[in-house]
Amino acid sequence: MVEKLQLVVQPSERETLPSFFSRMAAINGSDATGFALDIGVSLKRILSLEEFAVGTFADRSGLAPAQLATMLSWTGERVGDVRMKYRGEVFVSRAVRNPVVRGCPHCLRAVAGDQTSPLRHLAMAGDWLCRGVDVCLRHRHPLVPLWERPRPIDRDDVGARLTEILPALLAGRFDRDLIESSAYDRWLDRRLSQGEDDTWLGTQPLFVAMTFCALLGTELLRVQEREAEDRTAKALGFDVLSRGPEAIVGALDLLTLAGDGGHFVTKGALGTIFGALDHLYRNDDSFDGFRDIVRRHVLSIWPVAGGDEILGQVVSERRLHSLVSASTETGIGKTVLNDFLTEAGAFAPDDARADLRKTFDAKAYQFLLDEIPTLVGPIAMRKAIGATRAELMSLAADRILVPRTKVATIKSPWRVSDGVSLLKELEREAIALDADAPGWETIQHVHKRLGVSVGEVIAAIRDGGLSVGKRAEVFGYHAFVVQSAKVDQLTVSRSRKESMVAMEGELNAAAFARSVGIRKKGAFLALIEGGHTPATKVLHPVTKRPQWRMNDADIAAFHEKFTTPTVIGEETGHHRNTILAALSVGGIRPFRPNDVDAGPVYLRDEVAGILGALKS
Repeated sequence: MVEKLQLVVQPSERETLPSFFSRMAAINGSDATGFALDIGVSLKRILSLEEFAVGTFADRSGLAPAQLATMLSWTGERVGDVRMKYRGEVFVSRAVRNPVVRGCPHCLRAVAGDQTSPLRHLAMAGDWLCRGVDVCLRHRHPLVPLWERPRPIDRDDVGARLTEILPALLAGRFDRDLIESSAYDRWLDRRLSQGEDDTWLGTQPLFVAMTFCALLGTELLRVQEREAEDRTAKALGFDVLSRGPEAIVGALDLLTLAGDGGHFVTKGALGTIFGALDHLYRNDDSFDGFRDIVRRHVLSIWPVAGGDEILGQVVSERRLHSLVSASTETGIGKTVLNDFLTEAGAFAPDDARADLRKTFDAKAYQFLLDEIPTLVGPIAMRKAIGATRAELMSLAADRILVPRTKVATIKSPWRVSDGVSLLKELEREAIALDADAPGWETIQHVHKRLGVSVGEVIAAIRDGGLSVGKRAEVFGYHAFVVQSAKVDQLTVSRSRKESMVAMEGELNAAAFARSVGIRKKGAFLALIEGGHTPATKVLHPVTKRPQWRMNDADIAAFHEKFTTPTVIGEETGHHRNTILAALSVGGIRPFRPNDVDAGPVYLRDEVAGILGALKS
C-alpha cells in the first residue's frame, strides 16, 4: 500500500496538474523540484505527464481517479507530436501550450491577499491555457501575461514563477481595465466547462470552431474597414458561425463581393481563410466541415476549370465561365463573345461587371461556345449553300434562313447547318432535271419577275402546290427551280392567301405549324388527329386535296394549351437555343401523346415558370 503524504489539499476548480503539484510542494514545505524527489520521481517527469510519475503523485496525494482525470483534462495531454487532448477534444499543441503563461490577477489575489503562505493557495486555472479564452467571466478582467519562459520545465514550475511575481500581483501591477464578456466568451466557457453547445458550432470540433471564429471575424473587420482587434474579431465571427452554413455563406459572399456587383475571383479575396484551409490545416480532417462550405461557395462564384484543385479537391467539371476564361478557352474575342452571351440571356444588357467577374453558367451556354466558332460571314455562307448575294438576302428577309444573332456588329452570324438543312429539304421534293431543261426558273427569279416573295414560293413547295426541280451540274440553292407556267398562275395575293390566310379567314394547319416552328412532317398532324388541338378537314378549292384548316378559335385554343420555342422566342425576345437550354435545365420535355413525336411542342402550364424567368 502506498504511503500517503501527511499534508494534503483538494484541487481547486479547473486547476492544472503543475499548479496542484506546486501547491502540494508548498504545503509540505518544499519547492517543486525537491518535492518530486521526495516522492520518488523527477519534476521533469511530472511536468511531462509521464504515467508512472503522475500515478505516484496521485497515490501519495490521495487524489481520486475522477479528480485526477478532471485535472489532466484541464492540463491537456499529448496525443501526438503536435496534438493534445484537452477537455475531451483534440487541439493543436500551441493552442494550449505557450511560452507566455496568462491568468486573471483578480482570481489569484483573491486567494493570496490574506494568507501567510500564499503559495499554498494560488491555483492556476486550466481554461487560462486555452488561447481562445481572453477574459475571466467571474471578474470581467482580461487574461494578462504573468510570465514567459521558453523551456517547459521553467514555464510550468508554477510555484517558482508565482513566487517571482507575487509582490507585483499583490500590488495590482497586473491589473487592467475591466471588460464586458461577449457571446463568444460565454459560449466558449460553457463548452469548456460543461461540454454544452446549442449553436450550430456544436457540430464542429472546438479547436476548429475557435479558430474559424477568429479567421472569419478578422476578414469581416477587414472588408468593413474596422480595426483588426482580436476579441472583436472572435465575437463577430462567432455571431455568424453560430447561425450555421447559410449565414457563413452570406459572410463569404460579403468578403468576395466587388463594387461592380460581381465577385473577386482570387484567393486573396478570402484573406487568411483560404490560406489556413489550403495550407496551414490542409491535412487536418477536422476542418473539413468548414472547408466544404468554403469550397462550395468558391465554386458557385469563381470560374474554376475542370481539373483544377480547390482546397484539396480536384474539380471534376467547370461550373462557371467568366468572359475572360471563355475567351481564353475558345479563342473568341471578349467583345464578340459578350455580344452573343448578352443576346442569349447570359448577361443583362446593363451588366457592368469587369470581364474577369462577368460569370455565367458554363454548362447551360456550352452549346453557344461550341457554335460560335462554326458561324460564318455572308460570303462563306453563300459559298457553302451555293447562293447568290440576292438569294441569301431574300432567304433572310423571309426568315427562311435566320442569322444566329441579330447583333449588327457581329460579322459572322450564319449557321452553315441551317443552309444545308434547307438544301436537304428541297432535295427530298426535287425532280432531277437537265441543266438546260426549258420552262423552269430559279426561286429568286420568280421573286424578281412576279414580286412573289421567296418565302411564299417555298411555302407553296412545302404545301405540295408547287413542284420543285433540281438542275444537274449546278451546285446548291441556285440549282433549285420551279415551273414558270405554274408560278404564273399564282398572283401575289393568291400566293399569300393560300400559303397563310385561307378562305373565310381560315389558315392551312400546315402553314400554322410552320409559323410556330413545327416543321417535321406529320408532327402537327399527330396533335390534330389525336384530338389534342382543334382543326377542320376540308377540300382545297384549287388543288382539290384534303387538308386541315384552323380558324381563329382553333389557333387560340392551341396557344392556350401549348407553346413552342419559336412562340417563346417571340414572347421573350430570347434566341431559340437559349430557350432550349432553359427548358433542358428545368427538366421540361416536349409533349409526346402516346409516345408519338409531335415536334417541339410543350404544355404551357409546364413551362410557365421558365417563361416567367425568361421574361423578367
